[in-house]
Amino acid sequence: MRVFLLPKEYSGEPVHHLSKRESRYLFSVLRLEINETITAKDRNGKYYKAFLFSGSEMALEPTDEPEATLLDSLSSYEGGFIPIHAFISVLKNRKTETAVRMLTEIGVCRIVLMETEFTEGTINAHQLERLETIVREAVQQSGSAVPELIGPLPFAKALPLLEGTRIILHQSRRTATVPIGKAISGASCVSYMIGPEGGFSDRECESAEHEAALPVLLPTNILRAETAAVYAASAIQTLLNEPS
Repeated sequence: MRVFLLPKEYSGEPVHHLSKRESRYLFSVLRLEINETITAKDRNGKYYKAFLFSGSEMALEPTDEPEATLLDSLSSYEGGFIPIHAFISVLKNRKTETAVRMLTEIGVCRIVLMETEFTEGTINAHQLERLETIVREAVQQSGSAVPELIGPLPFAKALPLLEGTRIILHQSRRTATVPIGKAISGASCVSYMIGPEGGFSDRECESAEHEAALPVLLPTNILRAETAAVYAASAIQTLLNEPS
């Protein structure tokens, strides 16, 4: 379901003062009007009835019935997603932004940005703040849960954060490559790793395998790094959420 996501600094005040960006989203993009009531959600997953009593403020009242005041009536998946942790290399230009937005919409629970041997892109404080904004906008658009965004971290420091069933996707054929369906069969949580445009180095693959990550080669065409990140998340989610 689609809701208005409150900023991370919100701490339960009865009135929220809208930023210019928030006001534009509500009144120009969604074309809402003053005196309308919508559903809002904070970063802890608590829902509120949000009454737009001016162009720059909303009154918030906790609610146990968020469906009553949704931003729209778009349907959404009602089942519980298997937790997916996406470990992706920082990419060039704005490709990281594209990947983060799409992974948020798909519903991954955590996105860990990595700096690998072949990483060419960089992320500064301003760009990281922009990624947080992209996550927020993607959550409002898709109704997904807010993923945890971590990094960027050196590859070696990202490895200890792997959880559940671990897979590393790469472009070259290595020994003992496992089909993705077999690698994640029966998993209750999956962490997958996607490298930069040049892929992972053999040393990085070996380090990941030492952390129990299974090497997987996707049965598809050659994909851009950002496309591979989204393709893998979609495949994992579909395979693990298929009805038995």
